[in-house]
Amino acid sequence: MHIPDGLLNPATLIILWIVAIIVMILGYFKMGKIFEKEDSEKLIPYIGVLAATIFAFQFVNYPVPGGTSGHLIGGTLVAVILGPWASVIILFLVLVVQSLFGDGGILALGANTFNMGIIGGFVGFYIVVFLVKILNKTSIKKEMKVTIATAIGSYIAIILASFMCGIELGLSGAIPLGIAIPAMVYWHVLIGIGEAIISALIVFYIYRVKPDLITTDSYMENKVILFNLTKYKKPIISIVVVVGGLLLMIAVGFTIGFLSDAPDGLERVLIDQNGESWLENLVSPWIPLFSWITSDYGAAILGIVLSVTLMSSAFYLIIRYKKKHSINITNEK
Repeated sequence: MHIPDGLLNPATLIILWIVAIIVMILGYFKMGKIFEKEDSEKLIPYIGVLAATIFAFQFVNYPVPGGTSGHLIGGTLVAVILGPWASVIILFLVLVVQSLFGDGGILALGANTFNMGIIGGFVGFYIVVFLVKILNKTSIKKEMKVTIATAIGSYIAIILASFMCGIELGLSGAIPLGIAIPAMVYWHVLIGIGEAIISALIVFYIYRVKPDLITTDSYMENKVILFNLTKYKKPIISIVVVVGGLLLMIAVGFTIGFLSDAPDGLERVLIDQNGESWLENLVSPWIPLFSWITSDYGAAILGIVLSVTLMSSAFYLIIRYKKKHSINITNEK
């Protein structure tokens, strides 16, 4: 669903950039108190690993019946783990890294952030919260409640994001509105199944190995739960295991041919309506910085390293200044 440059008209691009920037600024101020705690820097390595995970699963495409492919969006997944406000910032930074490889346009970052971060994060998250509160009335275990809700929320969110993408394509004149919306939704009804399964499995895995990473747990359970950061003592092992596992997954996937090089949902819609040459002739004022890398393995390794570095650095600064702001407010009182 990564929109390339040259596809949307200037008005749509500008409006969605403004919306994305406003939401990210609000996100800085509205992120949970967890980021203001004295030892909140302990979360930074795990946030970096989460960024690497999202990059890796967005980098590789799984096959979808009908001659297309899909990949994880991850907005709902990140929102369940760190909250919807943080998810928008994280998705934006991941999309920045991907745009350097030519996956999604640089000018279209606002639109992609809106679709995948805001729609995928906020809408998906509150669907998950709603479902968990319903499931709280059952005897289902907590991790299964959140896992089931995440699967459903992720599925609905990706369909809604594809619906919005169809509207953007139609308003920009890339494809007639009456064709763009049903075509985008049709393909993502299928692609969303992979989104639901991957998101649910990752949430279930986190509940099994490090449940405290689900920082929204108290909100979904509708009760106060003190978040204990003292358990985050040695993240290096977790980082090595996760990053190593991601690289192994990508290497094995490409080697055995499981990962697909077929067009994704958006590309399939554009090709079906306008032909492959039209997609290839899209004009961008920018040349992706790492477009010269032809090796899938090389791109995956560099992208994961960049994602970890960029996300860790960004959230180090965010946490540092949020804590400073919190201390200043306390001193004024």
